[in-house]
Amino acid sequence: MSDQIYNYSIQDMLQLLEHDFQESGLYLDFRRNYSDNPLKHPYRNHNYTLIIVTQGTIEVQLDLISYQLAAHTLALIPPQTVIYFKQLSEDLHFVTLSFDKSFAIDHTQNEKSDFTLLAPHTVTHLGLSDEQLQTLLTLCELMDQKNKQKDSIPQYIEAIHHLFAVFLLELKAISVANNTDLKERTSRKEHLTLHFLETLQLHFKKEKHIRFYADELCVSERYLAKVVKEVTSKTIGELIDKAVILEAQLLLSNSSLSIGEIADVLNFNTTSFFGKFFKRNVGCSPRAYRNSLA
Repeated sequence: MSDQIYNYSIQDMLQLLEHDFQESGLYLDFRRNYSDNPLKHPYRNHNYTLIIVTQGTIEVQLDLISYQLAAHTLALIPPQTVIYFKQLSEDLHFVTLSFDKSFAIDHTQNEKSDFTLLAPHTVTHLGLSDEQLQTLLTLCELMDQKNKQKDSIPQYIEAIHHLFAVFLLELKAISVANNTDLKERTSRKEHLTLHFLETLQLHFKKEKHIRFYADELCVSERYLAKVVKEVTSKTIGELIDKAVILEAQLLLSNSSLSIGEIADVLNFNTTSFFGKFFKRNVGCSPRAYRNSLA
């Protein structure tokens, strides 16, 4: 276990995996195994990560939920999720795609595709039929091929953008077939809420008051509170507390930091105040929570 949860951008991930920078903004990785896995510790991703397992199994913890990804499964992991690869089978074959939100928005806004699949800030876990798996793999191979043809095809980035839009359409169709509840469009209020949640993930350790988030989003505190409550059914205070508690649980689960050090990381004035806050929200003390995981 590490003493902290690392924060990795796409550039950080490329360096760890010894991959080259791709000007297209879309990164694909085809692997037959992960015996040299450089990601043996929990880390928070700053980008979307999509994993398609074609053979073998991956046991991965996403925030505090463990998933068993077997062959013919797909996981779409949103930004700011803490990822911890717990176990990888020796016969593992899988594909990963990585991209940030700006790439997805910029290059699908003029397509028949839309962004609704990527809007929820929750993990999407889907089973794939043989035909669905093959279609997605074919699109991945075409996008990877275009990335590698950058020196010989001037329009390779445009080709990748079109292929990515088709890829999103296929994902949306698979999600509907899996009975995933997807709205056709996100409203202005939902967009504001998404921006709030993104800002919250970046600043919750230090900023725990609504005024900061309202100023960041250029809206009034009253309007932001009303919209977020309407969309999420939770108050901003509840969402801030939830973010802090989740981070505390992750640090208690996946690090050797002392409880006092975790209180400092989360910007509590005293360890005692942190302990009372944790117990009020979780039902037990931080120490009891950590001991329950042993």
